Amino acid sequence: MRHLTSLKVCGHPTKSIHSCSNCGILSLEFYVSVSDALLQQFRHANPTCTEEVALVALALRASEKRTIALVRSQLSCGAWSTNSGIGPPNAFHTAFAILALRSHTDPALELPVHRGLEWLAALQPIESHWLWKWKFRFFDRQVRFDPDKAGWPWIPGTVSWVAPTALSMLAFHAAKTTPQRLDSATAMLLDRTCPGGGWNAGNSVVFDVALDPHPDFTAMALLALRDLVEPTSNPIRTALDYLRIRLATSHSVYSLAWGTMALAAYQAPQTELLRRRLEEVAARPQSMHLPPRILALACLALEQPVFTFREFPV
Repeated sequence: MRHLTSLKVCGHPTKSIHSCSNCGILSLEFYVSVSDALLQQFRHANPTCTEEVALVALALRASEKRTIALVRSQLSCGAWSTNSGIGPPNAFHTAFAILALRSHTDPALELPVHRGLEWLAALQPIESHWLWKWKFRFFDRQVRFDPDKAGWPWIPGTVSWVAPTALSMLAFHAAKTTPQRLDSATAMLLDRTCPGGGWNAGNSVVFDVALDPHPDFTAMALLALRDLVEPTSNPIRTALDYLRIRLATSHSVYSLAWGTMALAAYQAPQTELLRRRLEEVAARPQSMHLPPRILALACLALEQPVFTFREFPV
C-alpha cells in the first residue's frame, strides 16, 4: 500500500501500537493495526450504508478494489441512497460513491460515475424555485440565509445543506468536471459560515441565535472550498483557527480525522500536531472497535501525505 511503504518509521523499540514515546513518530505497527481492524470489521459487519462502503473503498484503494458493491447498489436514476436500495436518492451518499469509484482507473467505472454526476447536476434545492425564494426572503425569516445562493440538498425536495454541497463539489472536482452551480455553491457555503468561524450542518443563525460550528462540517466545507477561495480570507482563516483550537484536546477519532485532512489541504503548520493527536486517540484499544467508516477516515488522515480528497487518477 502506498501509505504503508512510505510511512516514516523510527528505529526506537515500541511495545504497543502507540507512537514512539521517544520521538512521537508513528510506528508502522500502529498503522497496520488500524488497517487490520478496519478490514476485520468490514468483512464481518457487511455494511449496507453507502458512505461506509465508499470510505472503506477509499481507504483501501491502493491495495484492494472494493467497487462492486457500490456499482450494484446504484439506483436506476443514477444516484445512491443512504443504504443499498433503501430510501430516497441522496446527494451526500451519491458524492461519496463517486469519490470511491473515481479512486480507480477501471474504464468500467466511468459509466456509473457519469450517471451519478448527471443526477447530481440535475438535483436542485427547493430554494432555487422562485416561489420558495419569495417565501424565504419575505416571510420565513426565522432562519437566516440567502436563497439566491444554492448548493445541494440531502434529498430531492429539500433545501441546501453544508455536507451534501461540500461532498458534491468534491465529487465533481474528482471527476475533473466543473458543474454550472459551482459559483452558486461556493457562495452558499460562504453565506452559511458561523459568526465565530466554521460551519454547522446548515444555517449559522436561527431565531436570531448564532449556532455553534461542528468540526466535521467545517472540514468538509474547507476541503470543498480549496482553490476556490483565497486561503487568507476571513472565512477560511477563522475556520482553520476553529479546527486547530477545538480539536487540540479532542477525543473523537472521527473529528480529528476530518480536521487533519482539512488542515493538511491548506498546509497549515498545525497539521502535524493534529495528526499526532489523532494517532494518540486512535491508538487506544477501544478505538479499534469503532465503526468501519470512522476507522477508514483515520486511515485516510494517517496516510503520508495526508489524504485531502484530491488524490485521484487523471
